Amino acid sequence: MLRPNMESDKMDEKDTGKMASFLKDAEVKIVWREEGKTKVGRGLIKNDDENFVYLTGEKGTVIVNKTDIVAIKQ
Repeated sequence: MLRPNMESDKMDEKDTGKMASFLKDAEVKIVWREEGKTKVGRGLIKNDDENFVYLTGEKGTVIVNKTDIVAIKQ
């Protein structure tokens, strides 16, 4: 889950996961399955942890379970 810095609502740099570090500042497209439908999200991967990827785009932030991800394109 998100671990915000107590002084602001932004996450610390050290809280960034491996995927977020690798794709830092890269616009990506993520395809995932949700309720039997294929969903697509575009934006920046702001963070990831053991189970989730946090994708922030024009419409806001979506949290995607890593087990549901079909593809990530940079």
